[in-house]
Amino acid sequence: MQCQRVHTCVLYSEFMLIRWIFSSKKPLKDQIAMKRIQRAQSALILIIAIISSNSAIAQRENDKGGSVVEFRIAQDKQIDGHDQAKLPGGDQLIYLDPESQMGSKEIDRAVIISDTDGNPAISVKFTEAGSQDLARITSENIGKRFAITLDGNVIAAPIIRGTITSKAIINGDFTIQDAVKITHSMNNTSRFSAAKDPTIPLESFTPLFNGKDLSGWANVNTEPDTWQVKEGVLVCSGLPIGVMRSEKQYENFILHIEWRHMKPGGNSGVFVWSEGSVPDGRRLPKGMEVQMLELDWVNKHPRGKRPNHVGYVSGELFGAGGLNATPDIPRGRRSMSRELRCNGYGQWNTYDVVCVDGTVKLSINGKFVNSIRDSETRRGYLCLESEGSEIHFRDIRIMELPPGETTLSQRATLLD
Repeated sequence: MQCQRVHTCVLYSEFMLIRWIFSSKKPLKDQIAMKRIQRAQSALILIIAIISSNSAIAQRENDKGGSVVEFRIAQDKQIDGHDQAKLPGGDQLIYLDPESQMGSKEIDRAVIISDTDGNPAISVKFTEAGSQDLARITSENIGKRFAITLDGNVIAAPIIRGTITSKAIINGDFTIQDAVKITHSMNNTSRFSAAKDPTIPLESFTPLFNGKDLSGWANVNTEPDTWQVKEGVLVCSGLPIGVMRSEKQYENFILHIEWRHMKPGGNSGVFVWSEGSVPDGRRLPKGMEVQMLELDWVNKHPRGKRPNHVGYVSGELFGAGGLNATPDIPRGRRSMSRELRCNGYGQWNTYDVVCVDGTVKLSINGKFVNSIRDSETRRGYLCLESEGSEIHFRDIRIMELPPGETTLSQRATLLD
């Protein structure tokens, strides 16, 4: 597999250690030093493999979603032989050319993003042949509409103002669930997922959940029946609101965790570098939260008469409980994902979370899409969140990486 690009998320000191390994002519006799070097080598190779394989690990599945996307020329005036349709979000009629100009076969890749107002939008990149067709069609039909239909229904119909080439942004009066359906139809997929043969060798990780009981975890402020193990799955009832934490602290590491909400609009998350305790008057701890919201949350918590900002359901990263950090893709104090890749309720999602020296990088279902840095706490507990709705977890694993330059003030207090 050819690496297309490598994002730096390994400490400079670790890089210098690897460099020294290959340049040093002195024999290495210290067994502890040897073990650390071997782990540093493995960590570096693993991180490079994970982060440089974005395009390959997010390849399409072959199972088609069943819906049909078409691109058709439309006009506002009635024309014999043209199909009548309504513009989304209103009563205005438009008239569609009976012939489809383009379809999903001309699309290279479609992803869900947020527009400037926080509404779902779809970024479409066309194939080379599709780009040529798009340029020809739009140049020949300036002033008309370029209608995008899903199963015959118009989802957007912007007026063609000029020639469009290889990329387009589709905005429309559609929900996040509609955007997911449209995107899967364009990509000929049924859900967001990593490759069938993932780059990350999970066998080299240490399991944090054994599939049998809650060994390795400690309840913080929930009830005994909040967390149960059923058929190898960790089931959280969502009540009461609170967390359970890992028994030990972690500094630099890669966390692999799979989760699914069981009801629309569910709320949860995993905390990294957390204090692992909850002060009086609060229900959740201080720490870096990796958000896990079900897609319908934005509809169940609207802003006025409109759905809430789709950033909430993108897999956001933020300092909770007063933790300070710098978002790389800012939405206020939060960092929102550049693509929306979470599956809806009842479907599993995979998070791979790389935490190194105050920087957190998040991969959602096989692609790195979010990051935050400069966390003021860089060593602490992991916490799983119970927040009002049933959520399931499985395959929770960790690979610890070599420590960095963490000061005492950047470490959470050790708990009994």
